[in-house]
Amino acid sequence: MRFEQLRYLEAALRTGSFRQAAHELGVSQPTITNQVQRLEEDLGVVLVMRGAHGVRPTDAAERILPHVKSAIRAEDLLRQEASAIDGLKIGTVSMGTVAIGSMRVLPRLVREMHEGHPNIRFEVTEGGTYVVRDGVLDGTFDLGLITRVPLPGEPPDDERLHYVDLMTGRLVLCVPDSHPLARAETFDLDDLSGEPLIFFREGSILRRAFEELTSGIDARIVYTTDGAETAQRMVRAGVGIAIANTLAPSTTSGNGVTLIPINKPWAQTTLSAIVRTGELRGRIVETLLRRIRSSKST
Repeated sequence: MRFEQLRYLEAALRTGSFRQAAHELGVSQPTITNQVQRLEEDLGVVLVMRGAHGVRPTDAAERILPHVKSAIRAEDLLRQEASAIDGLKIGTVSMGTVAIGSMRVLPRLVREMHEGHPNIRFEVTEGGTYVVRDGVLDGTFDLGLITRVPLPGEPPDDERLHYVDLMTGRLVLCVPDSHPLARAETFDLDDLSGEPLIFFREGSILRRAFEELTSGIDARIVYTTDGAETAQRMVRAGVGIAIANTLAPSTTSGNGVTLIPINKPWAQTTLSAIVRTGELRGRIVETLLRRIRSSKST
């Protein structure tokens, strides 16, 4: 069993395709297929179910996948430590982030890292808060940037994660300038009953917040999106009403959009960096955390 075989297996199961895994890892598809087969022979279990629509993990693969990811992380840490002995010349960090993190934190952070360590590679995946959080917990990401909102019923901070709070904002309602609510300083929940609403997809903390805000009323969802900028464009076009985070650069009044504060005790937002608690972290991740802590703003 070799480390590259574990990487091939993880990539194939994550992408659901030998072809996509080969493209991602820069090898041929037969290489991926043959090496996964050899791994199956070495372990004495079937790991991959092959079908017309791609590949899926067997029960055996589901059981060993956490160990596969741990082994991959261990190899990455070994290489990073070896690189750090000679000045952290090379390495890769896998990050998950909400869109706000990509816009507010990563441009400066990546630039500063590359000024001192130009060969460090960032592999960044954007997703909702819950997707990023789960990805950090299961080892898919070394580090994450998430939005935290103290919504009713939300579980307390996960003890398996260490949080570094970076900046805070507020949740607001975004309404078209032509809407009657645009001339109000506040609103009642009944004002949203039957109104066309623009929601975010599952996995977004903004969706959970909007669901909390509209619970108990007739929520008429007319559009669902992944992007805060898209939601603002829809509001500007008069499609409906959306919720937004003031930390997002796109959340501004004017040009057809009016912002109304959401006067709820849970409407404060925090952008936080997260890593796994009590785990040996590579030099790259530790360096990133130091830079993140030193550049915290409110």
